Amino acid sequence: MKVLAMETSTLLGGVAVIQDGKVVAEESSQRQKSHTEIISPFVENTLKAAGLKLEDIDVFAVGQGPGSFTGIRVAANAGKTYAYSFNKPMVTIDSLTLLAEQARESKRPVLAIMNAYKNMVYLGLFDCSGDEPIYLKGPAAIPVRELSQHIDMDVTVVGDGWETYHEYFPENLKSKMHRDSNFSDEPHARTLGLMAEKHAQRGQTLDWKSFIPLYIRASEAEETKKGILITPLK
Repeated sequence: MKVLAMETSTLLGGVAVIQDGKVVAEESSQRQKSHTEIISPFVENTLKAAGLKLEDIDVFAVGQGPGSFTGIRVAANAGKTYAYSFNKPMVTIDSLTLLAEQARESKRPVLAIMNAYKNMVYLGLFDCSGDEPIYLKGPAAIPVRELSQHIDMDVTVVGDGWETYHEYFPENLKSKMHRDSNFSDEPHARTLGLMAEKHAQRGQTLDWKSFIPLYIRASEAEETKKGILITPLK
């Protein structure tokens, strides 16, 4: 099976080609504002490196979010276009699950927290002892001030929410949170592709019309219109 995976929901945007359980090509960029510009060249480059064409791909995998509203749409639009054009199925997996999958070697439950801005985080708490991460809590968007209400056990923490907000966490919360530099704080296209291949083998696919982004929060414009205000942490 050949999978083309596109993940652009965070600062790290990437494309990967998976074939029969192996990553045969991948390319990524840390410049979020350029994801629109790099998605097509990355697709072209990775397919060329893998010796494949778009019509050879069996499944198009797309990161579902949460994350950047614009970033989510970049991969989503590309994936839906390819799936429609070549009449192929899609697989979508959310960003928090991808982060947890990348920390599967942790002996603890995995807490994935992503910066949702305005003093908020996207949160997912996972049991990673099985074949794939399973949500214990989330996905949700919560104020940073309320994070301690959701964590009552020792966890391994991944995601850029840690780097952004950890200095504001109370000590009793930080004592339960453990970090491992071996685990990435960004979801990777290769992780998406490898998971997507397994989903496709189990028949867990969808057509291009059924894709629904996982936004969780309203857009900034919508929140401003509704007068949603998040008080400063300090």
